[in-house]
Amino acid sequence: MRIAFIIAFVFTLFSSAQAQSSAAREAYINKYKDVAIRNMQEFKIPASITLAQGCLESGNGQSELARKSNNHFGIKCHSSWTGKKTYHDDDKKKECFRVYDHVYDSYADHSRFLQKSRYEKCFQLKITDYKGWAHELKKAGYATNPKYPQLLIKIIEENELWRIDEEVLKGKPSKGKGNSSKPKEDKPSKTGGSTGSYDAGVIDMYGSYEVRKSKNNIKFITAKGGESVEEVARSLELGPWQIKTYNNIGNGHKFAEGDKIYLQPKRSKAQVEFHTVKEGETVSSISQEYGIKESAIYKKNRIPKGTKLTPGQKLWLKKRKPKQ
Repeated sequence: MRIAFIIAFVFTLFSSAQAQSSAAREAYINKYKDVAIRNMQEFKIPASITLAQGCLESGNGQSELARKSNNHFGIKCHSSWTGKKTYHDDDKKKECFRVYDHVYDSYADHSRFLQKSRYEKCFQLKITDYKGWAHELKKAGYATNPKYPQLLIKIIEENELWRIDEEVLKGKPSKGKGNSSKPKEDKPSKTGGSTGSYDAGVIDMYGSYEVRKSKNNIKFITAKGGESVEEVARSLELGPWQIKTYNNIGNGHKFAEGDKIYLQPKRSKAQVEFHTVKEGETVSSISQEYGIKESAIYKKNRIPKGTKLTPGQKLWLKKRKPKQ
């Protein structure tokens, strides 16, 4: 009888722990689902993958790194990191990890981190191919755990996160678990291809700002006047680095009323062939007007970085200027 009681007691404790873990995971997913959806729309990273990685890497937001450093993806410092740092034992003792001011900075940095060339094969897969993404992330060296893909897939399937990916592509908000059948695809797709025809258009999840798309198909908002980079980033639940990088501005910048503020990276070319420079225009202002990278303007026109423009000068914005 005593052995049976002990077994029953242990089983009860185990079941209780499982229930608590399941509840914590569900709460985490509900809390950060919208951020993952926005990253899927802007960066073409499956929301299911982002959420599964967040759940796994942060212990559903309960790990010390997540609670004290807002680092939900276990991203280490690396040589390029210039922000705050903290040290924890991981694969080695006292490894350097990134510290963020806000959780949303962690999510934004995760999206930027996956833009590295070594993860290129992930983006060649269908955006609904969560199994392919899980395996490619491991192959690219995102994690050292040999079972990392299986762990991600298990989280996605137990919580039916694949539904979110499908609903985003349909342009509908996901309601989480439901009654529809599981996708028939079982093997990772290696054919690449479409990520769907979803067009976010105007998104109302950004609070008081109305998000539009420029002629160059880049999301932007219009400044009300006087906002700082940090204020805009906080109101949009984005990282300050995104606002600064996408708009070629530095710390302390204040937006004027009517300024276009991009929420995505600019393109390498514009939708128009040429632009004739007007009085007072600069490469920076033209870059903002057409949503084309400043570096692309210099390169297409074969002019050195920092070149001052002259009124009447013809700039090539779609193709590279022929050699004379």
